[in-house]
Amino acid sequence: MLRSTRARLSVFATAATLSLGAAAGPAEAAPQDGLVNVNVVGNTVQVPIGIATNVCGVQANVLAAANLASPVNCTSMADATATRSGGGGSGGGGRQSGLINLNITDNVIQVPVGVAANICGVQANILAAGNVAGPVTCDATGNADADA
Repeated sequence: MLRSTRARLSVFATAATLSLGAAAGPAEAAPQDGLVNVNVVGNTVQVPIGIATNVCGVQANVLAAANLASPVNCTSMADATATRSGGGGSGGGGRQSGLINLNITDNVIQVPVGVAANICGVQANILAAGNVAGPVTCDATGNADADA
């Protein structure tokens, strides 16, 4: 399990780097002449993340009697969209000549995140009697959109 932020970021960076190499399209490469030539051109990396959760109508009663909760209506929605219109990249920059050549051009990285959470209609009764909770309606919407 990834517990530290550094570990999570390392995994994300590795996945993004591998995705860039794996998703390389037929974009035209810049002229490169050298021992090591790397051309990363016209890639699209999209990682839409949508998270929706409901915690509704929960009762925690300890040494309690006659506690009543009315109906609870929870709605949670999370949308995450990443779209890229058009084709691949337009190719790289100018001619490169050297021992190590690196060309990173016309790449798009999109990470839209949509989070929606409901925590409603929750009762915690300890040493209580005759508590009534009225009807509860919860609605949460989280939207994230990236369009290039």
